[in-house]
Amino acid sequence: MSMIAKDNGGINIPPLEAGVYPAIGSMMVDEGIQVNTKFGNSSRKFRMFWDIVGETIEINGETFPRRMSKEYSFSLAEKSNLRKDLQAWRGKPFTEEELQGFALINVLNKGCQLQIINEEKNNKVFNNIAAIMALPKGTKLDELQETTVFDMENPETYKHWGKIPGWIQERIKKAENYEETGLKTFVEEYEKEHKKEDSQQDNVEETPEELISEDDLPF
Repeated sequence: MSMIAKDNGGINIPPLEAGVYPAIGSMMVDEGIQVNTKFGNSSRKFRMFWDIVGETIEINGETFPRRMSKEYSFSLAEKSNLRKDLQAWRGKPFTEEELQGFALINVLNKGCQLQIINEEKNNKVFNNIAAIMALPKGTKLDELQETTVFDMENPETYKHWGKIPGWIQERIKKAENYEETGLKTFVEEYEKEHKKEDSQQDNVEETPEELISEDDLPF
């Protein structure tokens, strides 16, 4: 099935100020089949990433784009978070044909606006995405030179494992299909070769597990 509907090493990344920011879809990561503790079942999840336009962060002397991410289920059901956010992002509802199967990679390198809020947990402030909106009429953003797709069911995309923030890598390792896809074998070999290297993309806001929202539907 295709993708159709490491911690930061102690680096303290200050949160963005709450507000509305222009952003562009930059990466999509399949997190595999995750247990949903709220509904007591399992469903396949993925995480969408956006580069925040004009915002950067310096890590170990290198400058990276500031990134935000949000987790979704592969569902375009009427009340699903994915359907709500994609329709707000695109500025139009899905057609009946699109609802039969929408290629999520279509939103990569597409601009939007993110409403970012601040939430506090354990005396630390985290950014969260409160809403996704279409760009104002006539507004265009420069496309990114590169976007990334990581699909657990497509070994050709495993080469992007090192681009995934460590805390999300750990979440993927908990997936029910982590071993059966062959990803576990790949990661074990990868970590032997890169055990002294840090993830290069830990500029993504780390959300504590308690703040990871589960979809509003039990599937």
